[in-house]
Amino acid sequence: MSETTNKRQSALERAGIPQPSFLKKNHYIGLVGIVLMYLLAGTFSSYSQTINMTIIYAIIGASLIVVFGLAGQLTLGHTIFVACGVFLSANITTAWGRGLETELPIAFAVAFVLGMIVGFPSLRVNELYLALATFAVAFVGVQILFEWKEFTGGGSGKGIGDLEFFGREFSRGPTLVRIGLVILLFSFWVVGNIQDGRTGRSMNALRTSETAARAAGIPVAWLKILCFGIGGGLAGWAGVLYIHTLRYGIPENFGVNLSIIVVLALIIGGKHRLMGAVLGAVFVRWLPEILRSVQEYEGVIYGGVLVILTLWSPDGLVGMFERLGGHIKRLAIDPLLSKNGEKAESEQTNVVSPLSSNHLESFSSDQLRGALQIKNASVAFGGVKAVDDVSFEIPAGAVTGLIGSNGAGKTTLFNAVTGHVKGATGQFILDDQDLTGKPIHIRSLRGMGRTFQNLNLHDDLTVLEHALLGLDRNIKYNRVSESFRLPWVIREEKKAHFVAAEILEHMDLLEYWNDKVEDLPYGLQKRVDVVRALATNPSILLLDEPAAGLPTAEALEMMKKVKEFAQYTSAGVLIIEHNVELVADVSERVIVLDTGAILADGSPEEVMKDEQVIAAYLGT
Repeated sequence: MSETTNKRQSALERAGIPQPSFLKKNHYIGLVGIVLMYLLAGTFSSYSQTINMTIIYAIIGASLIVVFGLAGQLTLGHTIFVACGVFLSANITTAWGRGLETELPIAFAVAFVLGMIVGFPSLRVNELYLALATFAVAFVGVQILFEWKEFTGGGSGKGIGDLEFFGREFSRGPTLVRIGLVILLFSFWVVGNIQDGRTGRSMNALRTSETAARAAGIPVAWLKILCFGIGGGLAGWAGVLYIHTLRYGIPENFGVNLSIIVVLALIIGGKHRLMGAVLGAVFVRWLPEILRSVQEYEGVIYGGVLVILTLWSPDGLVGMFERLGGHIKRLAIDPLLSKNGEKAESEQTNVVSPLSSNHLESFSSDQLRGALQIKNASVAFGGVKAVDDVSFEIPAGAVTGLIGSNGAGKTTLFNAVTGHVKGATGQFILDDQDLTGKPIHIRSLRGMGRTFQNLNLHDDLTVLEHALLGLDRNIKYNRVSESFRLPWVIREEKKAHFVAAEILEHMDLLEYWNDKVEDLPYGLQKRVDVVRALATNPSILLLDEPAAGLPTAEALEMMKKVKEFAQYTSAGVLIIEHNVELVADVSERVIVLDTGAILADGSPEEVMKDEQVIAAYLGT
């Protein structure tokens, strides 16, 4: 391949990264499956109720994927949203005489708002305590439904009116199955689009590391509430189907037991995949049909399967099938592809610098940024002052090193500047913007980018997705557009993918674009951490021990790449590091901290000759 051709190719094209599109292969497979079920619904009319209940469980599973699978918010009160849809539908059909055209939008809207209200405890508690809080919601919710007799019929329950759509009446049975399949298709379409877009990436980041998500500029609090809203709305649709299937709703049916069963079904199927929602629904709805003679052991069977999957396939049935497919691919397909390895390697030669790519033009700047003022910063833990009245200024575009012995307060100072430590006092000004007291994600959006001493990567995300996560603020589409995969959503996703690929290539990570970060060696994980921060296009980049655990040569090469990118974007860099050789090589100025206070401040040469620094840090 000629050099001229290489110049015309982007990093994304050279790496063979698929471009975002309206439909993917799994969309076609799912659509074919649903169409077949739609056409064959009449053939299995005697199983219509079981099929409908399977569809309902799959929709509830899809709603739980948003709350639990993506955002990691374990809820044991999810069926209260199903109950909301059930009794709204009952009242709309009997009191108003309206059909699905009214039931579905109202059920979604009311359950969405209810979901956002239920989601508020997630701002204060996590994991087990959140599960207990939502458990209480389910318990209290059922009691309210029992007492609200005008709405639910109390303990006797409430029936449903006719199945209508814009005045046209339909019979149930196979017709309701077909209606359910359409609702299932639409629900899966929305959830799948969320998974593939910026909201899905952000929620995955929230689930795996809230701290890093905030540092990337992600509004974690809003996402937590939003996931409950979306999950609640979709569960409301399941409630509409539920009461049309059984023709009657009783409050006690929507208590904690059902909530646990639907969560269990999703875990068994696979909580990160829509196919997992289907497999889990089939498992819990059809197992009792097939094994009627052992129905009394249903709980034992569910528990046994859950234990086995937890030990052997934490990602559920769908994860087990994916691993099986991966083994087949490695044994049968990869050996054939490896024959083309030499050709692929030869095509990587003569590639121009990513910083000359048109896709990174929006990052280029001639105006120096990153003027940081730290005034009287202090952080105390109990009676110990980790940072004691520290003040200094960093000029725009400068590369500054911050060194000190272990426990000197370097990382604590970083955390105070970026908002990651509570109780910090002082003033922090970046490019004339006073960020004192601002939330972490706001400081990030205003230009503060950072890496972490302990990495804080997102284990379930690929290397490419880490870069895309950093680019989140530059992707210009809203959540509604994303849900329907509108044309400008695809356009913005394509632009982001091209930019992400160029950044990965600059940091020598392009060949690992599709690898999960937990599978990478430590040195490459360090680079991924840096890539995520660079992708935010910060005014100043705060690097917390980026070379820790790396050979000096590898660390110097990585810092060379970082400096090149910072010069390209005219950003400043503040680096914490124990590797004095690296700091002296890359920094224009070095600040030394000792027991939370500034010990020395000057050029690398001046600092290394300072007697106090030698005595306190460098040694004799």
